[in-house]
Amino acid sequence: MFRDLSQTAFETILLYQMDGVATITMNRPEKLNACNLKMFEEITVALKAIERDDTIRVVIITGAGDKAFSAGVDFDELDFRDLKESTDYIRTDAEMFRHIENIPQPVIAAVNGYAFGYGCKIPIVSDIALASENAQFGLQGVKVGAVHMITLGRGRSVISRGRLGYLLLSGETLDAVQAENWGIVAKVVPQEKLMSEAQRLAIVISQHPMLAVRTIKKMLHRGCDDDYRWEDLLSPGLLLMEDLKEGRQAFLEKRKPDFKGK
Repeated sequence: MFRDLSQTAFETILLYQMDGVATITMNRPEKLNACNLKMFEEITVALKAIERDDTIRVVIITGAGDKAFSAGVDFDELDFRDLKESTDYIRTDAEMFRHIENIPQPVIAAVNGYAFGYGCKIPIVSDIALASENAQFGLQGVKVGAVHMITLGRGRSVISRGRLGYLLLSGETLDAVQAENWGIVAKVVPQEKLMSEAQRLAIVISQHPMLAVRTIKKMLHRGCDDDYRWEDLLSPGLLLMEDLKEGRQAFLEKRKPDFKGK
């Protein structure tokens, strides 16, 4: 049975349930589903509602349109005046990622296009990630002076340290097949079959004994909170670096950044 769970308050996501599977769709296609504070908050609200609903057995996260899962952070918001502003931002951001890992229901990321920065972190922290053939993955923050702190911790449990270092330090991107070979995604399917395959897998999981499924989910993410404590400690200060401010401005102005090393 299809059940639309969207609320009028949701501005950046869609939420619906069918056959015990809740689907969260990042819905800013005009921005390539870039994550802003409102999206972080609304995904967290949706996950909290799902957590309380025993009729929902599995969660799918995907992006609107056929170009992007999420192209990363919304650069319009990546500008902070002081430590309080950057700390508040990191707290909101981290709460969403923590909830993806801590919610009792398994989370499947259905990656339907560009998955850069935050868009790449979601499949990394999800329980299972599927990708369409046109998906691309990247952690390109270094190009603008940003440090992907969550991924430095969580990514090591998904891919090797050497490959994670390559992604973070080179700023290069992977296609879907490379991402599958590196362990970021479990399976690559044609674009038109992505959501049906995610739904099929979710229904298979939903038919298994709930306590067994939730125990597996919990054990998959054991010990993850230490990585978030490091982010809480280091990221607010990193967001105030002058090089990041220059990198952001250069990105918006479509020019080469002039980094000063501070």
